[in-house]
Amino acid sequence: MTQKPSSHEILTPDGIPVHCLHSAIVPADQLKLFPGNYRKHKPKQLDRMLKVVNGNGWRRCAVVSNLSGCVIKGNGMVQLAQRNGLHVPIEYQDYKSRAEELRDLVADNKLAELAEDDDEALRKLLSEIDSSELECAAVTSEELEALIRDAEIPDAEFPITAKLHERYDYVLVFTTNESDFAFLQTLTGVEPERSYKKSGVGIGRAIPFPRFLKSIRENRHSLDVQGEQHDHAPAGAGGAAVRA
Repeated sequence: MTQKPSSHEILTPDGIPVHCLHSAIVPADQLKLFPGNYRKHKPKQLDRMLKVVNGNGWRRCAVVSNLSGCVIKGNGMVQLAQRNGLHVPIEYQDYKSRAEELRDLVADNKLAELAEDDDEALRKLLSEIDSSELECAAVTSEELEALIRDAEIPDAEFPITAKLHERYDYVLVFTTNESDFAFLQTLTGVEPERSYKKSGVGIGRAIPFPRFLKSIRENRHSLDVQGEQHDHAPAGAGGAAVRA
């Protein structure tokens, strides 16, 4: 995406527009990252951030402490600039102590983590952005497709809710061949169910005890028949009643 600077536009030496207030524009390799910053940025994330900066310019600056000389806010943007040899806009701020630096650094990270996405509102906003410019919004086409697919999945049919004195105990039963596995699903009443996480329809393998008892009673006469079958009989031998 080509940027056409206006007559009053500020550019970094790299030619990237700067739209935010700042104290200086400096080479990123001259900046010192805060030692022990717990927020890590993977190369894949930095590559996505770079596309945003190239498409939108610098819309916020990094904050550098006059006390320690370290980057307190904007750790990721400084890392992407260092990784690509870019200049970055910064703002110098005064901190009275290391504790004050730490409070601001941690708060900046934690407050962002506490936010939640409203997928429906996000879909509406993204519908107004041309598909060719999605990367400038830090969204991939795959993520947009996933949002659209999720919108088509109805709410959970069996939502999990906490109840007084509720607890979940379970017994794990496993099989060693496909024939026994197919038979076990029929015997125990495995049914396709919607996920409360909206992740689509799958085969549930956590069986509520009442359903298990009911299904065992209904299928008890087939237990001996299954025991006489060969251990490696073809899957689905039980006919249409077996849910694969």
